[in-house]
Amino acid sequence: MSNIAANFILHPKVSQSLAVLATTIGRDKAYRLIQYLARLVAWSLLRRGNVDAAARWEGLKNGFATGRRVMRLFRPAEFLQSAMNLAQRPITNVRAPQSIAHLAQIGRQLGYAGFFTFDMMVWLGQIGFLRYDKERLARFQRLTFKFWLAGIISSLVSSSASLVRLRADSRRFALSAEVARREAKEGKPADELAREEVARRERGRALLAQRQSILSQLILDSCDVWIPATGLGYANLSEGALGALGAITSYVSLQVQWQKHSAAGVRKSV
Repeated sequence: MSNIAANFILHPKVSQSLAVLATTIGRDKAYRLIQYLARLVAWSLLRRGNVDAAARWEGLKNGFATGRRVMRLFRPAEFLQSAMNLAQRPITNVRAPQSIAHLAQIGRQLGYAGFFTFDMMVWLGQIGFLRYDKERLARFQRLTFKFWLAGIISSLVSSSASLVRLRADSRRFALSAEVARREAKEGKPADELAREEVARRERGRALLAQRQSILSQLILDSCDVWIPATGLGYANLSEGALGALGAITSYVSLQVQWQKHSAAGVRKSV
């Protein structure tokens, strides 16, 4: 029995899970997954008339929401710093997809900085550290949703513009591959052709990885955007739908962290 327990505790997947949870972002995504699953379960139980059980899950949801707020108290400074770093980069053509994506990324960082700032103000009011009347607390909560929505919309614009830029890069890449095939027929040295082929393959893999990353972010933002939109009254999704959307995006984000640590483990073992 002790061997079974030891094998379980020392299993590589358990070690990888602990490595993910040892990071702040890993814990945040895990807590977010539990929070939105609890939101979904509470809604489902309430629909069935099980008020007591729904209240327990509602309490679990609120507890994890509060815990996540504590972990991200200083994140506004992080996003403001990112926005300032992005703003220092020169922009040549404002209409170019790359410039649009760049400007939208600045908007995203500012949106999330405002979101975390007012979310912190709401939390400080809820725990009684700062004294607000109900009207001011509601106004801060609405500003939280507005900045969150602005950040997500900016991210959607950035991802869309990045896809347009990536499509142009892919066309240039395909054209360069066609030129290389013509040069091979014309008798270009074999060693030079081999080096160029290796470089093209690396470039192709990089373009594919960029496309997957952008599409993943686009899907996540397309799901998350409904949460602040519903909070502001621009949409009318049920608690169950919001819980499901939040759980899906949390799981996907957690999978990204899992894959990063998995890749890091492979590099260490090589």
